[in-house]
Amino acid sequence: MKKSLFSGILSGAAVAALSGVAFYAGLNSPVEVATPWESIGGCGAGGSGGGSGDGIKWIGQGVSGGYLETEVFTKYSVGQNFSGVTFTPHFSIKPTWSTKLGVSIPWMSHSGEVQYRSNQIPTDRTTGGMGDISFDFSKTIGSGGAASLSASLTIPTGQYDIKRGTDAAEEILPSSFQKGSGLYSLTLGWDYSRDTDQGIWLYGLSYTHPFAMHLISGENEFNDSYWKDMDHKGDRFEYRFKPYGENDLGAYTPPSVGGSIAYGYRGRPGIVQSFGVNFSIPLGVAWINSEKVGTYDPRPDPDHQAWSVAFAYGIEFSNADFPVFLAVSLPLHDKANAADPSDEYDESPMRKWDAPDWSDFGQQWTIAVGIKGSFF
Repeated sequence: MKKSLFSGILSGAAVAALSGVAFYAGLNSPVEVATPWESIGGCGAGGSGGGSGDGIKWIGQGVSGGYLETEVFTKYSVGQNFSGVTFTPHFSIKPTWSTKLGVSIPWMSHSGEVQYRSNQIPTDRTTGGMGDISFDFSKTIGSGGAASLSASLTIPTGQYDIKRGTDAAEEILPSSFQKGSGLYSLTLGWDYSRDTDQGIWLYGLSYTHPFAMHLISGENEFNDSYWKDMDHKGDRFEYRFKPYGENDLGAYTPPSVGGSIAYGYRGRPGIVQSFGVNFSIPLGVAWINSEKVGTYDPRPDPDHQAWSVAFAYGIEFSNADFPVFLAVSLPLHDKANAADPSDEYDESPMRKWDAPDWSDFGQQWTIAVGIKGSFF
């Protein structure tokens, strides 16, 4: 407990220092007339990096001129009983002036307490490695390029059945400790930008739909291991395609909708500051798999959130060759509803929308550092 408290104090000091330096740099640079937004990317203005969970998105001048664009984000997230680091390089090319193809390869490390039941003693666990790879495509539309459509496909390359414990008592770790989801996921997005004298407004909407697929084998990948002693009838064990997000351990991820609004300010030379709000709403209740190896027993996720919002501040130190981006994000979500003690399979308590959980606000946060380059 003392270690967690000390780490939280250091983490809070780091966030305060980062935010202070960023604001000081942005507000105390000499003021000059800003160049038009068209010269720094217009609708593009960054935007490929980051994730919907933390709301961090690169907004700024970025780079141009090369055939291959590289963007690398390193993020550090911390909460009351966990911490994690992700390192995500994103490589993209532009086949035409209005289209972009890219791939993201995330690497992660996660540490924290694991407690499956309230009557169990928490244990510390750590995992790490490559996560689920994503491919993305975007196309600007309209004569001014103010709007764009995008699609991304995430494939299950990260392990999602990581276990810890002794041979006789191994347990599958919660999803937050896993490197992948065991699912494919298709995200469709729409983005729109509106220029102002010294900045730009950015709006976005998205829909994400997870699904499961084994086109070649046509069966659950654990039929010969975890489920070898079970009857394999039904689409949970024999299938080629499932149009919903249930992985082979039984965990379910519902579809979700999201939206964002952000403002990028470029009233000072060499610096672009941005402020954004990102929201996400799952269209259903998430279920988790059993922690017991060899037991197929999914149940509603007691930590399910009916809605979540992320507030983000970012600052780009613009450079024609290698711009740098710093950001900080704070999440806010509804209060979690505990499962019905008489029926832990009843998901109705988790469906309820509740007031914001202000007691947790500021206890979780993410800081990010990004760099871009354009080559060839």
